[in-house]
Amino acid sequence: MPTEVRVQSTLFESLVRCANPDAAMRADFLAAGYDVDKPRASYPSSVFLACQSLVLRTTYGGLASKQAQREMGRDLLRQYFDTLVGRVVGMALKVAGPERAMKRVALSFSSVFEPVNIQTALLAPQDYRVKFRDYPFPAEAAAGTCEGALKQAGALSVTVDVERYETEGFDLRIRW
Repeated sequence: MPTEVRVQSTLFESLVRCANPDAAMRADFLAAGYDVDKPRASYPSSVFLACQSLVLRTTYGGLASKQAQREMGRDLLRQYFDTLVGRVVGMALKVAGPERAMKRVALSFSSVFEPVNIQTALLAPQDYRVKFRDYPFPAEAAAGTCEGALKQAGALSVTVDVERYETEGFDLRIRW
């Protein structure tokens, strides 16, 4: 039986910042398993999914599902870059540039998720396929995150498409 993915607290902090929760929403986070005031180091992905659903419903509720997930992925990354760990990662992306950043996608995701099963393949210059397997989060959210990360790394015009959904995961096609 595969091990449930663990999510680092830094990502929860970023998700909470996306929502800017009031007291009622903080209680909803707590009911989902995350204490905004007393975070643990990591949580099972099931808790992150519950919190993510809460944020999608309350903060992005006016958008279509895939659009909401994509926007949340972008916002999540922006908020992540405002955390202590995220500032370091953001600076490393700027220094690395988009090509090196793409070669380290699995490493980048493993800084907040564990374990990860992500493979990256170069298809042509500035054109990659990234396969996410056993990844419990929405493809569109991952696409928004990858888009933002490449922009942080210096790519000027980024296109991220969900190429394929499969029962065990999804593929992203990333170009700039």
